[in-house]
Amino acid sequence: MGEEMFSKDDKKFMRLAIKEQEKAYKRGDYPVAAVLVIDGKLIGIESNSLVTSKKRISHAEMNLIMKHSSAITSTKRAGKNITLYTTLEPCLMCFGTSVLHRISRIVYAYIDPDGGATNILTKNVSGYYSRTWPIIEGGLYAKESQALILKFLKKQESQGWKNVLKEHLNVKAVNKK
Repeated sequence: MGEEMFSKDDKKFMRLAIKEQEKAYKRGDYPVAAVLVIDGKLIGIESNSLVTSKKRISHAEMNLIMKHSSAITSTKRAGKNITLYTTLEPCLMCFGTSVLHRISRIVYAYIDPDGGATNILTKNVSGYYSRTWPIIEGGLYAKESQALILKFLKKQESQGWKNVLKEHLNVKAVNKK
C-alpha cells in the first residue's frame, strides 16, 4: 500500500519526525526520531541519543515516552487516541514500552531488519498486552528514512556497524499497512 493510504495529518507528523531524524544524523547519533500525538495535538518530538549519551536505552521512542509518560497515562485513562510516529520500526524495548503505555497506534516509516518487533502476533500474548495492542502501520516515507539510516551506517561501517549496514542494504523500503 502506498503513502496515499495515510492521512494528511499522518504525513505532517511523519515529516516532523524526518526533520528530527536529520538532526540526529547531523549530531552523529543513529538517525531515528519519534513524534507523539494525542487526539491530533502534537505533544513532543525526540530523537535517538544512543551515541551521544552512550546509553543503549536512549532510543527516540523511549526518550519520548519517558518524557511524556504521565501525560500519556492520564490521557489514555480519559479515552483519547495516542499515536506514536517513528522513522524506524520500533525495537522490542520501544514496542513493549508503547504497549505498556497503551499507545493506540504506531506509524513507522521504515522496517527495521535488524530488530523491529511489530510483527509479534497478538495470539502469542495474553491478558493486558493483547487488550492494549496498538494499531500498527508502516511505510510512510520509508525511502527517506532508509536513505538517512544507510548514509549513517556507511559512515560508521568501520566502527562496528558493518553487520547492521548489511541487514539494511538487503531491505527494500516498502509500505506495510
